[in-house]
Amino acid sequence: MAEPKNTVRIEISSKTVIFIIGVIAGTWFLIQIKEIIILTFIAVIILSALLKPVEWLTAKGIPRVLSVILMYLGLIIVISLAIAVIIPPLITQTTDFVSRFPQISTSINDFFLFHKIPMEDISSIIARQLQSIVGNVISISTTIFSSIFLILTLFVLSFYFLLEWKMLVKFISSPFSGKQEKKIAAIVTKVELGLGKWIRGQLTLSLVVGIMSFVGLSILGFPYAIPLAIIAAILEIIPIVGPIVSAVPAILVGLTFSPIMGLAAAALYLIIQQAENNLIVPFVMSKVVGLKAPIIIIALLIGSKLAGIGGAFLAIPLIVVGRIIITEIFMEDQKLEEELIEQ
Repeated sequence: MAEPKNTVRIEISSKTVIFIIGVIAGTWFLIQIKEIIILTFIAVIILSALLKPVEWLTAKGIPRVLSVILMYLGLIIVISLAIAVIIPPLITQTTDFVSRFPQISTSINDFFLFHKIPMEDISSIIARQLQSIVGNVISISTTIFSSIFLILTLFVLSFYFLLEWKMLVKFISSPFSGKQEKKIAAIVTKVELGLGKWIRGQLTLSLVVGIMSFVGLSILGFPYAIPLAIIAAILEIIPIVGPIVSAVPAILVGLTFSPIMGLAAAALYLIIQQAENNLIVPFVMSKVVGLKAPIIIIALLIGSKLAGIGGAFLAIPLIVVGRIIITEIFMEDQKLEEELIEQ
């Protein structure tokens, strides 16, 4: 019996089946090791931040191992100094705030009562917020201590990346040959340079926010303006949540003097945060990584939506890496087309 004329036969070769199975297995494998991939990517970011200084020290005749160790020691010293500047006045002001809390809450309640503003008792509100903050701090501390092994692994990994970067580039490009090998090596190098530019942009943002905070707090007459500005600069590294958290110490310091000072601190940090999100971040990042402001804003929103703070932090570097890879591949295809046209 003859087959109907309209019948369509679909044949799937064994190679196609093997390819589909391979893609599914590869995707499953990547999902299983996603934490390791993220850890490696962050190690590459640390590498991009420290590679140029390490190479500069190496060029001065210092052995590479010693150069890497010196960079890590310098990083530890900077972090220790920042903590030494921040923690003592923060503890002093927090202790002062706790001791004066009854007078402060009474003063705030009287302020709202005098202006006939309906408001729940401020002491109960702050008590609830403090309970929430304590709970979050405990949760975050537990997460940090449970991730100490991962943090140590991250720094050890970045240490060896810095130590063996040239060999690592050769290893990544070694499966290829000829022009392709050089192309892969060039892409890896450009990715490192692109991430380095992003880190410099991030440090610029921290510096700008720190200066703005210091100037604003000094104008308002706040004590400990330098430690509070350093807190704002450091927490600027954490997208979305960082600028909000950095306002808490300043507000506490303000409340130790008067409710108006606390509100003034909140208003100041709100202005800085709005300027940062809508003006400073898009402008600085567009200059250092070559991305347009709308793309940066959309990337931050998508990253935060998909993966919270971590997603927002990694959004721009991921776009930088993706853009470099796509551009290099596209440029290669374009060159081939031009060569064919010339022939």
